[in-house]
Amino acid sequence: MRKFIYLATVILGFAGILVIGLYIRVQSQATKLDVNPDLFQSYQKHYLFVSSDESRMLRDIYERTASACEASGAWLEWCGQDMPGRYSAAECIDLSVAMEADGIIVYPDGSAGLEEAIQRAYGQGIPVVTILRDLPDSGRVSYVGVSNYQMGDRYGGQLLSLMHNGKNEVCLLTDAGDSENETQLLYTQMVQAIRNGAPSGKTMELRTQSVDSRTDFDAEEVIRDLLLGKTRPDILICQSSVQTECAIQAMIEYNLVGKVQVIGYYVTDQILQALRQELIPVTMTIDTGALGQDCVQALDEYLALGRVSSYYNISLSGVTPMTADRYEAKQAERSSGEEAG
Repeated sequence: MRKFIYLATVILGFAGILVIGLYIRVQSQATKLDVNPDLFQSYQKHYLFVSSDESRMLRDIYERTASACEASGAWLEWCGQDMPGRYSAAECIDLSVAMEADGIIVYPDGSAGLEEAIQRAYGQGIPVVTILRDLPDSGRVSYVGVSNYQMGDRYGGQLLSLMHNGKNEVCLLTDAGDSENETQLLYTQMVQAIRNGAPSGKTMELRTQSVDSRTDFDAEEVIRDLLLGKTRPDILICQSSVQTECAIQAMIEYNLVGKVQVIGYYVTDQILQALRQELIPVTMTIDTGALGQDCVQALDEYLALGRVSSYYNISLSGVTPMTADRYEAKQAERSSGEEAG
C-alpha cells in the first residue's frame, strides 16, 4: 500500500513538473513575439461596398475606393464577399443597415426592391451613393459616374470614325441591370451625335441587345448568336469588360477580325492585349481612382455637413492601339505612387 501511495505521489509530482515546464515554455515563447502596434489600426467610419458584379472593373473600383477610405480614416468592406451564396444588391443594403454601417456605396444590379432598400437605409440615417448606374428616385444622396449625355456623345464620336460608306449595322449591348430610362437616353444621344456629324453617304441602323454580364456564359451565347446571325453588326458597342472580352474571343474563334469593329469598355489584360494586336480599334474606360475618391468624399461630406452634391461626374476616355502602351505606363506609375503613399 505504501509503495502504491509513493508511486502515485511520484507520478503526480512528475506530471505537475511537466505542466509547469510547458507553461513556462509557452510563456517564454510568447514573450519573444514581436508585435508591431502599427499593424493594428482603428477606423472612425465603416462603409459598405455593394455589388453583385465581381468583374475586373468592379474589383478595381473596390480596391481604389478602399485606398481612398483608408486615407480618410474609414474602413471599406465588400458586403457579402465572405458569405456563402449570392446576395442581391437589395439584400446587401438591408444587411448593411443591420450592421449599422456609416455609409453605403452601391453598384445597382436591377434587383427587385433595391430602391426601397436604399430608402430604408436613408430612413435610418445611412447615406447611400450609387455608382455608374443612377437611381435618382431612391433616396440616394449622390451619384458618381458618367452622364448618359456624355457617354452617348463619346460613343457617337467613335462610331463616326468607324462607319463606312453606305448603311452601317450597329448593335449596342446593354446590361440586364441597366434601367430603360438610362438606355433610352444613351441611345438618343448616340443617334443625335451621328445625325450631327455623319457625312452624306453614311447611315446607321442602330439596335440594342440585352446581355447579363454577371455570367460569362450568357454574354458568350448572346454575342456568338449576334456575330453568326443573318444581320451581323458592322460595329458592336460593349458596355462592360465581360462583354468586350467575350466579343474579342468570338471574333478570333469565328474568324471575324476586321469584319466586325468592336468598341470595347474598360481595360483588362486581355483587352489591352487585343488593342496591341489591333483586334479592336478602341475601348472606352473610366478613372477608377477618381471614382473611388469621389465616393468617399461624398459620404464624408454628407456625414459631416448633412448635405452633398447630388452628382459627381467621372470622365470617359478612349484607349486605342496607338495609346495602349502609354495608358499602361500611366496606370503603373499611378499604382506605384499609391503604394508609396
